[in-house]
Amino acid sequence: EAAKSGALVGGLITGVIKGGVEVDIEGLRAFAPASGMDLHPSQANFLALLGQRLDFKVVQYEGQGRDVVVTRRPMLEAEAHERRKHALTLLTEGQVMKGVVRTVVEWGAFVALPEAENLEGLVHASEVSHDARARITDLLAHGDEIEVQITKIDDKGKIWLSRKALLEDPWGEAKEKYKTGSRHRGKVAKLEEFGAFITLEDGVDGLLHVADLSFNRVEHPDKVLTLGQDVDVVVHHFDTRTKRIALH
Repeated sequence: EAAKSGALVGGLITGVIKGGVEVDIEGLRAFAPASGMDLHPSQANFLALLGQRLDFKVVQYEGQGRDVVVTRRPMLEAEAHERRKHALTLLTEGQVMKGVVRTVVEWGAFVALPEAENLEGLVHASEVSHDARARITDLLAHGDEIEVQITKIDDKGKIWLSRKALLEDPWGEAKEKYKTGSRHRGKVAKLEEFGAFITLEDGVDGLLHVADLSFNRVEHPDKVLTLGQDVDVVVHHFDTRTKRIALH
């Protein structure tokens, strides 16, 4: 009857087996798959549920009771939805919170907010650092604790976060410091066929084009430079819009 009507039935969790748990429903053995017992089954501790009596929904009843499958997923999703609605009321745009990095992909990082029911927000790759050339996988990893600022909560409840907003922009004073014609000492950070990237200070690199390495023709920067080498350079051009510095 419960399988037909969708009514909930009470069951006692009696064992943890491969892929889920065993449930006793008034003497009848049923199986509840892991995905029906927790929204994040890979992180769940099902042993802690042993001996608990919970409500279940019957999703399969066959073989006159020899093959019964039950689930708690609809209830879990409803509870999670209510928790999310409540947690969203605790958040405002511009708010600064502590977060824990859950997943890092090429285009961003998903960060959980422990102070808001562990709701997850996205830090887009462009909001991780002021250095546009920095790779997100070099800056963030699973489990990292970081501070983030809520930049937007859209109509669907998606949360957009920024790490960059809380970091001092090294380019803020760079325009005055690295004026055209000024001389500086930098360190070779990267060698490419077209030139060498020179680190002038943390977060501020300039490009020394291969044609500007020497009065003589140079086939590749590694013919005259090595990684980590200190080199004296002159600022040829500073593009404030793209934050690029051309060096000689």
